[in-house]
Amino acid sequence: MAEAPMNVAKFESKSHNNPDEVRTPAKTRVEVVRLPGYTLGRLNMEPGWRWSECVKPVVKTDSCQ
Repeated sequence: MAEAPMNVAKFESKSHNNPDEVRTPAKTRVEVVRLPGYTLGRLNMEPGWRWSECVKPVVKTDSCQ
């Protein structure tokens, strides 16, 4: 019995080495890559990073959630 043909979605790749956007809150580097239907981020946090000190002032919320 022959297998039915498969639909294969177009594959796309990008590197975080060439991000679409870079964000740099204190002691943080966020590299954002956008693909159709997805947004991916790579976070690098320096020693001493604390959400309450480095990100809270930027997002202006009481918690990280």
